[in-house]
Amino acid sequence: MRRRVLIPLLVLGLVAVCAILVPTGSAIADARTQQLQLQRTGAVEQVVQRARAVLGGTGSPATLQRYLERVHSTYGEAVLVVDGSGERLAEAGGIPRDAATERAVTAALRGLPQWTLPTVLPWSPDSALVAQPIATASSAAEGAVVLRVDQASAKRDVLSGWILAGVVGAALLVALLLASNLWTRWVIRPVLALDAATRAVSEHRGFDAAAVTGPPELRRLAASFERMAGEVEDALEQQRGLVADASHQLRNPLAAIRLRIDGLPRDDPESRSEADAVEGDLDRLERTVDRMLVLAEAEHRASSEPSRSPDRVCCTVSAASLVDPYRSALADSGIDVLASGSDAELPFRRGDLEEIVEILVDNARKYAGPGARVRVEVRESPAELLVADSGAGLAETELARVGTRFWRSETHRALPGTGLGYAIVEQLARANDAVVEVSRAPEGGLLARVRVVGA
Repeated sequence: MRRRVLIPLLVLGLVAVCAILVPTGSAIADARTQQLQLQRTGAVEQVVQRARAVLGGTGSPATLQRYLERVHSTYGEAVLVVDGSGERLAEAGGIPRDAATERAVTAALRGLPQWTLPTVLPWSPDSALVAQPIATASSAAEGAVVLRVDQASAKRDVLSGWILAGVVGAALLVALLLASNLWTRWVIRPVLALDAATRAVSEHRGFDAAAVTGPPELRRLAASFERMAGEVEDALEQQRGLVADASHQLRNPLAAIRLRIDGLPRDDPESRSEADAVEGDLDRLERTVDRMLVLAEAEHRASSEPSRSPDRVCCTVSAASLVDPYRSALADSGIDVLASGSDAELPFRRGDLEEIVEILVDNARKYAGPGARVRVEVRESPAELLVADSGAGLAETELARVGTRFWRSETHRALPGTGLGYAIVEQLARANDAVVEVSRAPEGGLLARVRVVGA
């Protein structure tokens, strides 16, 4: 999120700095060009005055030549003076009479000064020609002065000015980057705290989202979220505690009822039948209470232990070792067992894995029916446990309801059970960073896949 905020700020800052630097660079080049032109204008005017004296017969050509040599030694620039016919009067520095020089001389002899220097840029030519006509009293040009202006120093000055402006612009960008980074970090710090808080809530860890700094509105939002998460966690904890306490408190009354029933007379068949029916109901009720206690404990562990812990508890098991304790019971029910796969290391607590297998195998024993086959498979990559059977299975509309507490298929209502088995499996899987997926098995019955997330 910080990048999404910083990038537009930096783009706008870059545009603003460029909008300042481009006119600044142009102004630096224009100012240096004007300075160069003004400096050379004064020097050429001095040459023009001396050349006018020579052409008027009052000056000496030797004096003009010495002045031209002094100009050349001062500026390092070549200068040429011609008369009205274009013949050389004096020269210093050696200006070649090429096409560019001839054009400048011709224009000056026509009374058109050539003083328009192009803007000096770092990539401009090292020299440029300027020409000034030598006018008489009648305003007619009797000669011309041509000066080859050296632009190397001006180019260096322009480049230095541009570099300085670029350094200042880069410093502004760096300052903008630092200020934007600090400001953005301050603004989105509560948002990042909220993100960390939501992860902590999902992983059942503690957090403190209200202690961060930032805009007051976002700080209030973080504090509200922390209060809401605490209230939700308290409500869930109270709900789990109520289930556990209720299940635990029911044990003593159930035991007392069973003792009273055991003391009832069973002399006649009708009394014995009634007593047996009540004992059957008590057995089912005690089984339900026991499973509710197991479910409450599994929910507590799934909710209180941090998920996706980097230090996973691993165990090495095989499908055969997990299903061996139940082979006898399965065989008594007429169910064949197929345990495939070698030893595998799973990021699972062994006790939880054994309890999951017990519940799934017991469900297959009760609901698959005699003559069915149960397949148990353990895989290391990806880490998962599979239990499939070849029984009648469930309808497609019923598969989505597997795991709902106390839900049982209409076809299994007459069979013993509490409807809490798959709910317990899901909570035990959550406690080990795993998920439970129930689908139709290739054999025709149910396929329960317990898959470790992120292993």
